[in-house]
Amino acid sequence: MKRKLVAVLLLAAMSVTSLAGCGSDGGSGNDAESSRGGSEADDAGDADDAGDADDAGDAADGESSAEAAEVDADGKVNGIMYAEGLPIVDEGAYTFSIFCDDSSSTGEFYMLNEFEKQTNVKVDLQIFANENATEKMNLALNSGDYADVIGGWILDDSKILTYGVEQGVFIPLEDIFAQYCPRIMEILDLPGVREKMTAPDGHIYTIPYVCGDTSVGYSPFINGRWLENVNMEMPTTTEEFEAVLTAFKEQDANGNGDATDEIPFSADPNNKHLEAMTGYFGLPMDKTGFGLKDEQVVYAAMSSEYRQCLSWLSGMYAKGLIDQEIFTQDSATWEGKGNKDMYGVSIAYGSSEFSGIPQSPEKSEFDVMPVLNTDKGGIWLRDTPGNSVYRTQAVITDKAEHPEIIARWFDNAFELENGIGCNRGPVGVVTFKEEGTDQYRAIDVNTLDAETQEKVGWSNLWPQSLPKFLPIGYKFLEDNPNYDEKKAVETTYEPNLTKEVIPSSWIDQDDVEMYSEYASAIRDYFSQNQARFISGEQDVNDDAVWEEYKAGFEGLGLDEYLRIKGVETIAE
Repeated sequence: MKRKLVAVLLLAAMSVTSLAGCGSDGGSGNDAESSRGGSEADDAGDADDAGDADDAGDAADGESSAEAAEVDADGKVNGIMYAEGLPIVDEGAYTFSIFCDDSSSTGEFYMLNEFEKQTNVKVDLQIFANENATEKMNLALNSGDYADVIGGWILDDSKILTYGVEQGVFIPLEDIFAQYCPRIMEILDLPGVREKMTAPDGHIYTIPYVCGDTSVGYSPFINGRWLENVNMEMPTTTEEFEAVLTAFKEQDANGNGDATDEIPFSADPNNKHLEAMTGYFGLPMDKTGFGLKDEQVVYAAMSSEYRQCLSWLSGMYAKGLIDQEIFTQDSATWEGKGNKDMYGVSIAYGSSEFSGIPQSPEKSEFDVMPVLNTDKGGIWLRDTPGNSVYRTQAVITDKAEHPEIIARWFDNAFELENGIGCNRGPVGVVTFKEEGTDQYRAIDVNTLDAETQEKVGWSNLWPQSLPKFLPIGYKFLEDNPNYDEKKAVETTYEPNLTKEVIPSSWIDQDDVEMYSEYASAIRDYFSQNQARFISGEQDVNDDAVWEEYKAGFEGLGLDEYLRIKGVETIAE
């Protein structure tokens, strides 16, 4: 009955607000948002489900996730897995499948091949672009035809609660970790990690992904060469920003002789973060509609500040200052246009993601665009306190014949030199142990031949949506390090960041079923209407339309959703 009720409420809200037309942002539908972990983290995960888990660190009642197993005369568990050391199994003895979202220019991942050599475990990788991976995952889960491991930015707390706690499709892993995974146990024992990883029923359902992280994930980057070409200064207010975009549109900003091929402003299709610009109007917020007002968590999707931001963005969209495909293009299109020098400004994790300009020791032509309107209270939401625990990055399903082998395979991936390989480049190719020390020196990948560069390029090292590990704060020795653009972002933004981050905690187990329904409907409604307001399909400046939009949240059960999340205030 609960499921039917929410479905009816969703249909009612859709009829009130006329939800046909523009689609959602093409993103992940994921709390952690297509962020990348470690120093590359988009990342950067969005705030997740508020409300403390009861007795999170305690063992749960019920069956253990790992049955006691004897080691035979060959040193094998269950006749297949060596209890200690490498390889984990005999050659050809075990294959498991991984479904995840990610991208690679070659479709090959260097470290996956290395791990097969080390472990004799073969991986059947089923990889999809983020734009359609969520739909494919949902279809697989609903049909019962899913992989041994599901991972990536497409998972979120709701999925863990539904398919783990409620249905048992995702299996508990803490006992397997305790028996076979010493490195994972060390990670779980880091401060705060076990508590955050432990679901409300006391089980741990996921492989931990713990990394140092940036305080600012996604932000706008502006082309300094274009600014010079149109004789404009770095904008500091929303009015100046709009004036710069207008100059980009009307003049030959990219200098190619064609004054009509410039696109002033765009954003990563999977991580647009347009609502983040509400911080320019005094209320920093995240992609799920929550914000911080006076450092207190509020629901900001109906606030006057958000409406003001939408009105500003809608006006610029109508003038052609915003990419007209911003709500419909995929990542390849966004990157393709950026590689053709068509973007003056784009929101991204890093400018190289869309510009086609590789990272190098020198700063590229793209600059960090500062927080706007700081003289009027403009502020940006702090993404992390400097490190992140991604608790929804990889699960083992009940399809896995030998989950203990899979857990040990990940445990081996977290060994130091393997972690170095996944994060920076394979030892002996890109990274080298400094003689007589425990440190590793990283060389400039650009000094390698073209074929090797492609093989060990960052996106081809490891599916970057899957867990990897380096000790927090790990530093490489470098002779000629790349320009640290993320450090420049942090330095620029720090004076105008919120002091706090939106907290991330599990919800109460009693609310699991209804929360999953509410969260999906409300978040979809928020993102879909954002696209319609900005594109002009709905007039954000029409009071009647705005009131209908607000009423739609009530029809979807917003009050109950906020009660479950422990948020008391709806910003007006």
